[in-house]
Amino acid sequence: MLNNMEITQYASFKLHQATALLDRVADNYLRTHHGIRYAPFLVLLISKVVGPATQQRLATALDVSRASVNQRVSALKQQGLLSVVTDPEDSRAHIVSLTEAGERLVAAAWEGLDRDLADVETGIDERLLAEQLDRLIGNLLKVLEAQGGVQPVKAGRKGTYDGPA
Repeated sequence: MLNNMEITQYASFKLHQATALLDRVADNYLRTHHGIRYAPFLVLLISKVVGPATQQRLATALDVSRASVNQRVSALKQQGLLSVVTDPEDSRAHIVSLTEAGERLVAAAWEGLDRDLADVETGIDERLLAEQLDRLIGNLLKVLEAQGGVQPVKAGRKGTYDGPA
């Protein structure tokens, strides 16, 4: 039987804890200095990385549901940070892109966030960590598939992770 001390020593528990703390660090910095939460900022950041894209493409890049992205896109559009237009190739889809205000916010917020995250990575072999995380993500996708074909949001991946977006 496991006791609480043993559970906290599992790598999966430590990864969950590290992820939660990383999200809190990013959210705290972004809220304090730029008035935006981490989750909507990620939509802006991915919009910057992938360029004008459909909401489905953004959802896939973030590995979240389309409904989640739609809600965030709507709020960010109201704030003047995103532009949303009908896709000329598919009238049912929308193309999302950063506005000038969105571009400025991403640039300013990323600069400070990158500085804080550099402190987080002190003493870490980033190359090795990235390799191990790629392996872990591949293993997780295999387990999801073995559990009955549960498809990750990023359908089509075959045991490798192609980065955050």
